Amino acid sequence: MGKLPSLKEMYPKFAEEFEKTKPPSVLERVTPEAPPPPSFCLPRPDGWWRQPPYSKWIQDRGREPTAYELLLDFIIGRAISSPKAMELASSAPSRLIVYEIEHPQRGTEFVRMFLNPTQVIEGPPEEEPDLWIKMNYYDFVPVLGGEISVFNAVYEGRATILGNTTAGLDQYDVMTAILGFEIPRPRCWPRGHP
Repeated sequence: MGKLPSLKEMYPKFAEEFEKTKPPSVLERVTPEAPPPPSFCLPRPDGWWRQPPYSKWIQDRGREPTAYELLLDFIIGRAISSPKAMELASSAPSRLIVYEIEHPQRGTEFVRMFLNPTQVIEGPPEEEPDLWIKMNYYDFVPVLGGEISVFNAVYEGRATILGNTTAGLDQYDVMTAILGFEIPRPRCWPRGHP
């Protein structure tokens, strides 16, 4: 029995085209550095909070707002004016969500937000939260501005979420309602459970 000739020997033109269609090996696909963040997740120029759309709901304090001030202004300036968001926030059981926001100059800032009743408090948690969200300040700003979803930041590796997944979905539903979108929840996973 003779040796079978290779594809390149039998059909040189086809073999050349075939080699071009092969996917690269795993080692060739791995990149040593992460891709740069989107332009709206980069540090912003001084006075960014005075520009629309942020100027519509952020109070001008003469300086860049802290994470606490940013979330408080978001709740007062945007959430309270959304009946759907208030309805969703009141339908869930009481939740404690902690934001650990890393600012390049100010360092780590903690903000606690309670859902039902809605309350925003500055500082680290005094009790175990239902959900802990850790992200960069300049990823937090576009989340509140509606430029990206908090899940985008998580999927892209720029945010970490720890805790009760349902609390995260409840919070996500409220945030999307504040921004004017409706995200249908599967009937098999009702709001506020477990």
